[in-house]
Amino acid sequence: MHLQYFTQKEFREWYGEMSPRLLTMLDILRYQIGLVIEISGNDSALGRKLPEDKESEHNINHWGEVLAVDCFVGKNTTQRDARKIISTAKAIGFTGIGVYPFWTNNQGVKQCGFHFGVRPTRKMGDPATWGYYEGKFKSMENALKAI
Repeated sequence: MHLQYFTQKEFREWYGEMSPRLLTMLDILRYQIGLVIEISGNDSALGRKLPEDKESEHNINHWGEVLAVDCFVGKNTTQRDARKIISTAKAIGFTGIGVYPFWTNNQGVKQCGFHFGVRPTRKMGDPATWGYYEGKFKSMENALKAI
């Protein structure tokens, strides 16, 4: 598979297990927003080997491939930036979108992080959405307001 904006190395040991649909959509997202997308260096940012009954998009044992990535987009720090990224991701057809307002990026700086996934249990245009902060899952809107 040829990607314009990503290399195999960025997906670490999981590259061969990554959903081609996910990789293509990430490439399109990067093109459309015009900002660098940096895959989180966290060990669980790509694939995970969890019990088969766990439906995380990261769980290769459930889906047979990695359906999600956790990442940072540009140097976004504002609600407006995050909303534009989310709107673009929805329009492309991601079916799982999470917002984490207070992650620490790969350079050790607090930055809003994103989860982008392609779960087959949701339709394009109607993604599962959420936010996470203060140690709890919350609505995406509440997470955006926290930025």
